[in-house]
Order: sequence, then structure tokens, then C-alpha cells
Amino acid sequence: MKRLPWSGFAVLLAVVTALVLHRAGVLDLRALADWMEAQAAHAWAPWALTALMAALYLFALPASTLMLVAGVMFTPLWATWWSVLGGVVGGLLAYGLARRMPESWAARYRDTAGYRLLQAQAGFTMLCALRIFPGFPHPVLNYGAGLLNLSLIRFVASTAIGFAIKAYVYTSAMHHAVRVEDAALSWRQWWPLLALALLMLGGLGLRYWLKGALIKSRRVASASAGPTA
Repeated sequence: MKRLPWSGFAVLLAVVTALVLHRAGVLDLRALADWMEAQAAHAWAPWALTALMAALYLFALPASTLMLVAGVMFTPLWATWWSVLGGVVGGLLAYGLARRMPESWAARYRDTAGYRLLQAQAGFTMLCALRIFPGFPHPVLNYGAGLLNLSLIRFVASTAIGFAIKAYVYTSAMHHAVRVEDAALSWRQWWPLLALALLMLGGLGLRYWLKGALIKSRRVASASAGPTA
């Protein structure tokens, strides 16, 4: 559990940098938004974006930055829909692949802190929280759920809910950032940044709580085992 919520920091940094460059006259966000919207008008665009996101999640690669792309191309609601679809499809593919993973690979994966943590904390509420807050890698959830043979309904539902909340914050932050027109930022630019900052703080808090819970469970297991002969 040494991972920090870098995806959240990256999103926040990207949005703030875009706003600063726009204010400095270096980047024309309105022109960028118009060009991206023109690409989104193609019927294949959302499906291509969704397929790429699903493929990245399948192969345990980061895909959160594609939520920013979706946020520029579409309205927050539509961007959230395509992000959720890509996340759920990619998660299901990884879940299925984990079920058929060679035992040698599975054994190596089971010997990780992330897997042990998921093994101890795999309730529906916790799965939703791990999806929402930055800092807990999606591959651990996707592959871990398959190896643990978690309920498919619980896995899909928690994945959809978690991605919906996270994606709406991410896509709203970028969507409104590239459409800033007034000299002063409006609440449409401010609230996603504030929500993103809160998600990062929540992710840090959840990370340290889970780390403490994992250490405590290990101590309890060691005490139960007792001294060995």
C-alpha cells in the first residue's frame, strides 16, 4: 500500500495548468474545446475512446487521463457514461482473465499487499470506496476480484457506481476548465476542483486506514497462531 493518489494529483495538475496557460495567453482553451467537440461529432469517436479505456484497464494500464479527454469532447454526463462503460467493460475483461490466469501468475499476484487487503476488505461499500478515491490501483480490484471469485453482481455494481462518481468529477473539472471565458473563475470551474481535492484527501485517508487495518489483521493472525514448536 505504498501507492499515493497520483491519478488525482495528475488530473488536478492538468486542469490547473490548463487554466494558468489560458490566462497567460499561451493556450487557447476555447479553440481546443471546439476542435475536440468536432472530433466527438464522429459516430466512431465515443466507441473508440471507450474501447481504448477498456483495453488499458484489461492490461492493467492507467486510463484515468482518458476521462479528461472525454470531458473535453462531451458534456460531463455523456463523458461520465462513456467512462463508466469503458471502466466496467475493462473491469469485466480483467475479471474474466484473472479467473483463467495460470496458477504460477496467480500465486505471484496473491503474494501482494493489495491482494491481501482486498481479501480482507471486499464488501460492497468498500469496493465502491476503493473505486471512487484515488490511490488504490484499478488492476488490483479487477484482477483481485476475479482471483477471489467475488460476486459478479457486486463487482459490476460497485464498479459502475465508483466510476460514475469519480468520472463525473474528473470530466466536469476538464469540461468546464476548457470552456472558461470570464476573467474570474465561476462556480462551474471551482466546484470540480474542490471535489477533486476532497477525493484526493479521502483517498489518502482511506489508504492509511486500510494500511492500519491490514497491520492489525496480521497481528491478530500472528497472535492466534501462537508460538511454533
